[in-house]
Order: sequence, then C-alpha cells, then structure tokens
Amino acid sequence: MAGTNDDYLRRLKHDGRQDLIDKIDRGDISIYAAAIEMGYRKKRGAPSKADQISYHYSRATLSEKRRFIVDNWSSVARIVGDLARRRRANEQAQKPSE
Repeated sequence: MAGTNDDYLRRLKHDGRQDLIDKIDRGDISIYAAAIEMGYRKKRGAPSKADQISYHYSRATLSEKRRFIVDNWSSVARIVGDLARRRRANEQAQKPSE
C-alpha cells in the first residue's frame, strides 16, 4: 500500500484505531507518528551530514556544483590529499616485506 497520509488514515480507520485518529484530530500526534506506532512505516533516522551533502550535491546544477567547489576548494583539496596519503600508506602496509 502507498504511504500517503490519506492511506494511513484509511488504514487507521480500517484497523479500528479511533483512539489514534482522535489524537491526530486534537493535534496531539501527527499522522506520521501514528503510522510509525502502528508499524505501517519505519521511523527514519536523521541522515548524516555526508548523506545530506551527497543528496543536495547530486541535485545541484552544474553551476551550483562549480560554485560549491570554488567556494570550498581549500577544504576539498585538504581532504583529497589526506585520502590519497592514507591510501598510499595502506597500500604500503599491504605489500609483502622483502
């Protein structure tokens, strides 16, 4: 079943959960909270900062991406350099000793 508020309300009525419908009507809980309580949907955890950046970056226009890179170049370059150093160190550690 789809996951719209109308769907959740319909399911609450079908499942005889007038108590939750009354709480929704009073503004005590949201439809989303009632759907979670009933197990109709799972509560999503807060996305990590990295997930948020990836989400927004993937939806940005080319000019927005360029502006982001230019505005944050020193930070990005430092991170990329650190990753490259770690990768080289890891590769060196993996080589059999001679």
